[in-house]
Amino acid sequence: MLDLRLIGAYISKLRKEKDLTQMEVADQLNVSHQAVSKWERGESMPDIGTLPQLAKFFGTTVDDIINGGLINSEHSQHAGTIIEKIADNETEQLADMVNDGMIEAEELVEVAPLMKASTLKQVTDKVDKTRFSMDVIQQLAPFIDPETIDSLVLQAADQQIPWETVSSLAPFISRGALSELVDRTIAGTVDLSHIVGLAPFLHNEQVDRLVLQAETGNLNWDAVQSLAPFIGQDTLGRLVDQVADGSLGAGRIAGLAPFLARQHIEKLLEGMNEDNYNPDLLASLAPFIGKETLSKLVAGLVSRMK
Repeated sequence: MLDLRLIGAYISKLRKEKDLTQMEVADQLNVSHQAVSKWERGESMPDIGTLPQLAKFFGTTVDDIINGGLINSEHSQHAGTIIEKIADNETEQLADMVNDGMIEAEELVEVAPLMKASTLKQVTDKVDKTRFSMDVIQQLAPFIDPETIDSLVLQAADQQIPWETVSSLAPFISRGALSELVDRTIAGTVDLSHIVGLAPFLHNEQVDRLVLQAETGNLNWDAVQSLAPFIGQDTLGRLVDQVADGSLGAGRIAGLAPFLARQHIEKLLEGMNEDNYNPDLLASLAPFIGKETLSKLVAGLVSRMK
């Protein structure tokens, strides 16, 4: 990342070498002297259009300024070129340089904070998406428009990639793309365990669709239980009804006990008659049952065991 304090100190050094005031530099660049002061204090830096003008004024390069005058800087070797292309509105030429391998896609990361989202989109739209690794996508996510992120994530979902990286992009993925990932999970092309990391960002309807697939045996139930905090109460109620009528094993609902509403727990307890008494289910529900009710149920269980 760009070191604003290092850059600011270098701008201050260049100004002092020319024996200029901040006001004089500001007048030459058509900015306020307060802006120059903030640059030198490392509170901000020149925008992407001003940097080339600043470099020309001091007789140096954009790379020299953003590297803080350091010769052996770890910053991108082409950051200055990228900034100059953006400043000259040559986004297509910049994209061509990335596609041709002259500039690596990850070199856009360092300059991205200086670019408008619309400008970055102009570049990324023209860059071959295979040039973007998931690590680069992850770093560019706060600066790229949602449509581009969706395209990159869905393309990545077809490849062998670390899914924890995809999960880290969840806050930036649109609901439409998340729904597409759910569809692929149901179709079997994306593993359900991968979707769990996206659960906090899924709509209730999307989670419920996954639960429905587990009910019908098309998805692993244990993995679905990890979605429990995000399952809607209507869906939980349907599962309770299925346990009550015997179409769903009581063990399946046990892991969801902390998320069941009171009426759901009461319905399960009502179903514990002499012919359908489930001690394991009772144990899972125990922390959520009143002491008096629990005592009666335990007493009933003990009497049946005699």
